[in-house]
Parts: sequence; structure tokens; C-alpha cells
Amino acid sequence: MLTIMNSKDQDLVTANFHPTISSDRLNTYLIATNFSDQNALNLYIWNAYIGEAFHLPIQSVEIGLRNRINQALVNRYGDEWWREAKFLKIAHSRQQEDIQLATRRIQKRQSSLSTGQLVATLSFGFWSSMLDSRYNVDIWSTELKNAFPNLPAGKDRGFLSKRVRKINDLRNRIWHHEPIFRLNLSQEYADTLELLRWICQKKHDWIRPKCRVPIILRQKPKGSS
Repeated sequence: MLTIMNSKDQDLVTANFHPTISSDRLNTYLIATNFSDQNALNLYIWNAYIGEAFHLPIQSVEIGLRNRINQALVNRYGDEWWREAKFLKIAHSRQQEDIQLATRRIQKRQSSLSTGQLVATLSFGFWSSMLDSRYNVDIWSTELKNAFPNLPAGKDRGFLSKRVRKINDLRNRIWHHEPIFRLNLSQEYADTLELLRWICQKKHDWIRPKCRVPIILRQKPKGSS
């Protein structure tokens, strides 16, 4: 059962923690709860709980996505695609900069520079951008079905790209501790799991029973909008 703040906790926070939350951030929760300190702080904690619950499905999507796209790039350009002139010729300057930054980070921590290390270091934003239209002819015209075997018939790279960017946006909101309670989180969850299924049905079937999002959603504090 989800434990939210009791009146004793609320008094402690009111007395000591308000300066570290910031009035702008707290006002978001106060407005949503008709300026009730107790309800606002309960919603604040619940927002953190639901963000935590989304970690597993989003992590599963992010790791699956980067491995699928990496394999598509290996198929087209070889094991070290990120060094290949043919790839770099079509890559946008932003993606080239991302690769250079990731390479420096790997070297800084004195790890061996390999495709595996690079794949793990590049951001979700990088992998999302690899579904841009500029890569449609060179990569996705031949690799889309291999990389996303369960993508529904009639859905193309553009459709997939929009879904990935949507999940990336939710990820960034959660990772930067932003309020997400006003989003349609039931739909966000369904969209995330659907994307995971497009990536890998078996992984979807393994992860879904372990996700706590539906449980936490049902425990959203009363008195919040």
C-alpha cells in the first residue's frame, strides 16, 4: 500500500523543507489541490512515486530501442558504424557531436572504446533522432521491419518516430523531476508498453507483470486535479 504523508510529516515539511522545494514548484501542487498544504505535499510525494514506477517500462524501452537501432546500423555500416565514412556522411551534425561527446566520456573514464560502450553512453535523445526522416532512405527503407518486427502493418518510420519522441519527452520530464500528474498517465503507460511490444514481444511479456504503474495510478491522492 502506498504511504503518503500524515499530518505530523506535513507539519515537519511546512516548518523546515519549503525553502528547498521552492515556491514556484510547490505552487504547481498547491494550485492543483485548491491551496491545501496537506494535499499539495501528498501530491508532491505521489508524483515522485509515479515517476519511479515509470522507470522500469521506460528503461526497458530505452535499452531495447538502442540495441535495435545499433543492430540496424551494424547491418548497414559494419560493427563500428560510428567510425564509418558512409554513416558520417549522412549523419546530422548533432548526431556527430553526440558521438564525439560520448567518445570523450568513455576515454575520460578510461574504459575501452568499443561499440558496446558507445551504445550505452549515447542518450535516448540520440537514438530517438536516428529515426528522423533524413535516415529513411539509407537505413530504414531496408531495416525498419528487422529492427521493429511487431510494428503494425501500415505504420511507418514517421509514426514510430513520433511515438519514440513522446516517450523520450516523458522520460526527460521524470528524470528532471518535473510534475507529471496532469498528464494522461494511463495513456502514457499504454503507449510505452505498446512501443516495447513493437521492439520485442517477449520482453514486453516479461516486463509488463512487473510494472507498478497501474497500482500507483489507482492511489493518486484525493483532492488533486
